[in-house]
Amino acid sequence: MPAPCSLLPDPRWWLFGIASLFFFFITAATFSSLGVALPYMIEEYAWSWSEAGAGFSLLALMVGLAGALPAWTIRRGGIRATYVSGAAVMACGFILIAAGTGLHLYWAGAGLLGVGFALCATVPGIHLINDWLPERRSFAIGLYMTLGGLGAVAGPPLVTAIIGHTDSWRLHWWAMTGATLALMLLAAIFIRPRPTGADATAAPQQEETSAQVFRTRADWRYREALRTPQYYVIVAALTLTLLCTLTMNSWAFTHLGMLGISTALATLALSAAGAVNALSRALGGLLATRIDPKWLLVAALVSEMIGMLALSVADNPLILTVFAIGEGFGFGLCFLATALLLLNYFGERDNPELLGTMNFLTTIAMIGPVLAGYLAGKSGGFSGAFQLNAALLLLLIVVVAAMKPPRQREAVTDRGAGAG
Repeated sequence: MPAPCSLLPDPRWWLFGIASLFFFFITAATFSSLGVALPYMIEEYAWSWSEAGAGFSLLALMVGLAGALPAWTIRRGGIRATYVSGAAVMACGFILIAAGTGLHLYWAGAGLLGVGFALCATVPGIHLINDWLPERRSFAIGLYMTLGGLGAVAGPPLVTAIIGHTDSWRLHWWAMTGATLALMLLAAIFIRPRPTGADATAAPQQEETSAQVFRTRADWRYREALRTPQYYVIVAALTLTLLCTLTMNSWAFTHLGMLGISTALATLALSAAGAVNALSRALGGLLATRIDPKWLLVAALVSEMIGMLALSVADNPLILTVFAIGEGFGFGLCFLATALLLLNYFGERDNPELLGTMNFLTTIAMIGPVLAGYLAGKSGGFSGAFQLNAALLLLLIVVVAAMKPPRQREAVTDRGAGAG
């Protein structure tokens, strides 16, 4: 009896579509939704900014702490078990937030959402792409991250639409619960690993890249890669960008309201940032075979810095547009470039572990919403927090621009050694 996916002309892209749908949904339903729903929850419960921001930080914290978990589940239970277990955990988190009656259940639900996010996001998605689409890797990863990034476009208007029509933020979280359970069923039926025998889909070992793009010829061992400074520069770039984005998602809606921006315009700006975020990933995926991802990362950090500076003073539509373009382009391209750099610098074999460890190390970014809430409580606004983020980005831009590709100790001939 044929596998369900064999009913389609090319099962590889069907599997790619399911992974992308997961990424789209979890982006829309977690980070992009919570910041918009929080003001309604704060109003009902009379929480402080710091208490509410702690839940957002806990979500980010658990995404990081669970960063290595999907690599473990993939090696032991397989790709299907990873997606199914992640969806089950996420559904429990939505239920706690929807049915909860106070701060501690909200925190517990946010923590479970973080674990579920880690299990359903980039580690299994990129692993699936490496398994099924190695000859189109850069394009497929860029498209996967683009489709996932569109969740940031859908999230804010989805929350405002549901709450606007039902006058209940709880119904939003119940709707997310139902959608998660539907995705869990989809994964259980269709997700599968790439076969290793005669039924395997034939594909080249690697995609073709320009001589200007560095790509290692030998897969690095996990522990060997962890000893390189380049690995930690890449981690630092994603960490700081995540800190900026988490802070923005937590407090931009509130901050813009304090600057006199209407709810409708603030929602439009956040959705526009999500749209640019998604488009930048597609563009990066197309360029990554011709331009070294290191330079894509430099461009991303510059753009993120401009976005943070604009957000700090975004009291009119023009500056709000600069924020949406800068932050959206910066985060989307950084997210893609760091993933591609790990593959190009260290190879595919231990990529789930290296990507998972990077996600774990980025846990420190969770201090962003809490720190911004604290600074806002002291100064009466969020502008200083966003400007501090921009200053840190400027320092990191210099470090990334000076970075060279890593070299293994043994004699290994690398293609594109002159890049960097």
